[in-house]
Amino acid sequence: MDDSARPQGTVDVQQVVESEITRIDWPAFSPDLNPIEHAEKKEASATAYGLVFGVYQLVMFVSAPIYGKLIIVLKPGFLMKTGMLVSGICVILFSFLEYAPPGLPFIALSIGIRGVDALGASAFLTASYTTLGCELPDVIGRAMSIVETTFSVGLAIGPVIGGILYEAGGFSLPFLVVGALLLTGTVVNMFLFTDTDDVPPQSISVRQLVANIDFLIDILAISVCFAMLGFNEATLEPHIRQFQLTPTTIGAIFLISGVLDAVSAPVWGIVAEKVPNAQILIFIGGICFIVCFLVVGPVPFFNFPTSVTMVLVSQVLLGLGMAGQIVSSLTHGMKLTVERGFPDDVGTYGLISGLLFSAACFGAFFGPTIGGILIDHVGYRYATFAITVVETIVTAICGLRLLFRLFRKKPHPKIDIEEPIEKSIEELSQKSIDPPHSGNIEEKNGKNIEPPNEKSTDQLNRRNIDEQNAKNTELSNEKSTDQLNGKDVDHSVKKNIHQPNGKMNSEPNGK
Repeated sequence: MDDSARPQGTVDVQQVVESEITRIDWPAFSPDLNPIEHAEKKEASATAYGLVFGVYQLVMFVSAPIYGKLIIVLKPGFLMKTGMLVSGICVILFSFLEYAPPGLPFIALSIGIRGVDALGASAFLTASYTTLGCELPDVIGRAMSIVETTFSVGLAIGPVIGGILYEAGGFSLPFLVVGALLLTGTVVNMFLFTDTDDVPPQSISVRQLVANIDFLIDILAISVCFAMLGFNEATLEPHIRQFQLTPTTIGAIFLISGVLDAVSAPVWGIVAEKVPNAQILIFIGGICFIVCFLVVGPVPFFNFPTSVTMVLVSQVLLGLGMAGQIVSSLTHGMKLTVERGFPDDVGTYGLISGLLFSAACFGAFFGPTIGGILIDHVGYRYATFAITVVETIVTAICGLRLLFRLFRKKPHPKIDIEEPIEKSIEELSQKSIDPPHSGNIEEKNGKNIEPPNEKSTDQLNRRNIDEQNAKNTELSNEKSTDQLNGKDVDHSVKKNIHQPNGKMNSEPNGK
């Protein structure tokens, strides 16, 4: 994208606004806050309001790749503005559900509004990451780390602000405030971001993009990463109830991972730009996740008992692994695709952002869902063991791929999107440039070129005769024209000679 498309710093401003508000979004519907009790008063079961949470991730999972394909037509600026507008309106509408009838009407309206809100958020986030890739390709690691940092800050302050607003104004106030912030962000984006460049037609497909093992590893890593985060958020609080901690202490434990994520993300981003292959950092982040879930339970084959100390250590490792895998996956995925020969434009970055964001949403839905089922059937320690096995498999695949590329230093195969068109043009040009072969045998590169057959020779002779006749006709026409021009000159000379008084007017000014 052209740098003239927006004032300098616009992306940074809008990303900070978007990140903070997105994490504050729906703060009052966090499991450890009182509005869940409000939903239960509306005769909503745990399954029902769990579906309200889940539909948000499912809609984003489906819509993000679609926006990635459509962004070349709709443009990033339009998606950003409309996405924030739709999300802000939906959050404000959600505040009025306090007056909805209990039971099915309340649940149906909640799911519907939440789903439409997800469409807006998906459009905005896909356009945001696309813009970052286009505007800041040389520092994409640092750009992604800044976004991740603001996400973590928003995640940390969201429940706090939501709780304060709920205590001050009840169910509606948190949603009204967040909706107003989103609408304000929409107005800010209208003045800061404009699309001025015309994007050429998109020439790549999802199949072309994912036909690479390294890009598939990026997708798998970010999906499992968000699954681990969702599992931890949904299951850690019931696990640490045995320690009889105060609500403030429990909140502080959850805050640890967010703080480590925010602090370490810029470091991961800088390193991701410097290392030759950012998948090394994905591998390191996977190791952090594995150790985290081995000790938080701990897993059944560890003999040491559950303790607050191990829980704290696990949350530190969770924050480090989260920042490492998210920043590295996004950075590596975007850099890799351009290195493979895809065009460095909005169409490519839009499709990358849509696919990676869709994978993250799938993991965010899958983790809490499977986590709850495992907790109900096998308990927390075996549940953490199961999810550790999943992360171990992904990390092992990443490690084996790194070893393979280490011993076989071969660049990624280039995909020439326009190769068939260029080849056809080259062939047509060559045919128009090459002269026809004569009837004699020629030597070229040590090989005999066979003379054309008798039929081709007759056609060639006939063509030469026609060309000669055309030239003769052209010469005859030119001669006739010259003769006519000569007669005109003669008449003009005679006219000048036979002036009045019988004299030729050859002096200037009639003298």
